[in-house]
Amino acid sequence: MAKEGEQKKKPKNIDELMDSLRAEHSKDLDTSFKAWDEFSKEENQNHLYNNVFTPAQDKLYAGIKGELDKVFGKAGGDEAKLTGKKKEIRKAIATGIKEYFKGVHPSYTKFMDDMKLDEEEQYDFLVKLYDDHVGVGAVKGVESISELENLVKDKKATVGRLKRSAYLQKAKHSEGAINKAQSQYISHHFSKYRGPEIAAYLKPKIEKAGFEIEDKVGYATADLGKLLQIRESVIKKKGHEYLTEKKEEPKKK
Repeated sequence: MAKEGEQKKKPKNIDELMDSLRAEHSKDLDTSFKAWDEFSKEENQNHLYNNVFTPAQDKLYAGIKGELDKVFGKAGGDEAKLTGKKKEIRKAIATGIKEYFKGVHPSYTKFMDDMKLDEEEQYDFLVKLYDDHVGVGAVKGVESISELENLVKDKKATVGRLKRSAYLQKAKHSEGAINKAQSQYISHHFSKYRGPEIAAYLKPKIEKAGFEIEDKVGYATADLGKLLQIRESVIKKKGHEYLTEKKEEPKKK
């Protein structure tokens, strides 16, 4: 973590973010929460979205579009049908993902080159890597990039629809990637603590903020994600379903 008063350098990609994270060590829950509060600041999340993930998504889309234009440009362009063009579509998707990881995870690109994968192996590897990166199966609403390939099953689907579908995935995949990065950050700083330990640590802070724990069992058995939500709600003075606001004691006459 950066020293107090020292501005922490903002990462240019996920490799830099992970290198920085590996250098951070929390000796107790105080420092764990300080690290999380710093990482989750709006300015830092905006930086990741606007300067890391969005530009990489732009490269992914440009990579897919460029490959499609190269293949279908003289065969109807955006109006060309996708039927029977599975191999070409997979190559376009793989090209886009490679461009994406050049911006977000340069180390992944080097690893893939070292593995000397053929075209089919590259596609399978890149799709699995990318889907995990954006939280497919872990983040609600995030679909696999391989869904683009399934358009070949629709006899009416065109290159133009594929480009549009690829573009529409960008925002969801950026949000998914940020959520995955947040999960890694949380795990790094909190995984050595069990839920009841964190709940016990937060209890006096919640009470000091003017709340009482109403659902004691729910609170005591809450997982880390829920406890972080409760803490954020208390900080924002919003309260939570497990809590009630403390009632002021009547003044003695």
